[in-house]
Amino acid sequence: MDLVTIIAVLEKLFASHGYLIVFLSSFVEMSPIGWVLPGGVVVAVAGFFAYGDPHALVSILFFGWLGSWITFLLAYLIGAKTGDFLIKRLKQQKNAARARTMLKRHGGVILTTSMLAGLTRFWVAYVAGMQRYNLLRFLFYSATAALTWTSLQAVIGFFAGAERGVLEKGISGLGILSWLLLGIALFAIYRASKEEFEEFKEEK
Repeated sequence: MDLVTIIAVLEKLFASHGYLIVFLSSFVEMSPIGWVLPGGVVVAVAGFFAYGDPHALVSILFFGWLGSWITFLLAYLIGAKTGDFLIKRLKQQKNAARARTMLKRHGGVILTTSMLAGLTRFWVAYVAGMQRYNLLRFLFYSATAALTWTSLQAVIGFFAGAERGVLEKGISGLGILSWLLLGIALFAIYRASKEEFEEFKEEK
């Protein structure tokens, strides 16, 4: 099986279950175990396959936003309900301390940018709940953050889809070298996930 065939198989998978995949990937990506699944890559791939279908892109944006935002909201509610229980349970005092400092210094601004802050992003929302940050403001800022993150990933993939013909032609021409390039890409994703996992684990 060559890479062009694999791309076709993935396209069928996303055509039948894409919205659920995007939702779950975004949900997991924003959680404390985001290192398990490269959700941003999954959303970008979904955007890639949505090229030429604006309605599909809108749906990807919605489900990606919803998965991300629900994680934020759950983090807030758990923080408000349990205090620092989850922080101690997962031994994430360092990340929670960073989140607390960021929230104190930057308030709502950090709630709209924390999606880019690795593991800390979950704890910013969690600490906001602990500190009873204004719920309406939190809903607005977190929804904006979720939409910003999802849009960035999906739109990058969508525009990459414009070059799909060139990409597939190039892959066919490269032959076995294309597998090497795929291996390099997978290794880069693996390394990024491993580094995030190590950051998560180092507090345990």
